[in-house]
Amino acid sequence: MKSILLAFAFSIAALLTNAQTGALPIDGTDCSNLFFKALLEEDAGSLENLVSADFTVTDFQGQTVNGNQFQEAFSQGIIVIESGMLSGTMTRTYNNVAVVTGRWNVSAKLANNRYQGEMSYMSVCVKSGGIWKVTAVQLTPIR
Repeated sequence: MKSILLAFAFSIAALLTNAQTGALPIDGTDCSNLFFKALLEEDAGSLENLVSADFTVTDFQGQTVNGNQFQEAFSQGIIVIESGMLSGTMTRTYNNVAVVTGRWNVSAKLANNRYQGEMSYMSVCVKSGGIWKVTAVQLTPIR
């Protein structure tokens, strides 16, 4: 009996440790928050794990960038988030889809341009195969 309890305790500890390293989002809000955290921490590995295969970003000019282009620009340092703070987060969940909106006060370098200010964001997260992934993000500067 003691060995079963000990094995159970180690399993719980392993799960908690894995959760603390950002392995799997628990819901759509967490998925969206972890996406922005990965950007801030320049964590390309976490970013890759968080986005879906068909991920897109709609930029300031309304242009859609596919996930491969976005991840490449991020990995190459073309997109650098120097600081960022989310606020006003609101999530609407529809079964396995979450639409997350809010504001992001950010300082960033995009190619050779700097951006500092507040923008509104919308991220769409989908739960597929039991795992939440970000499928789309739209960023709009607030003027």
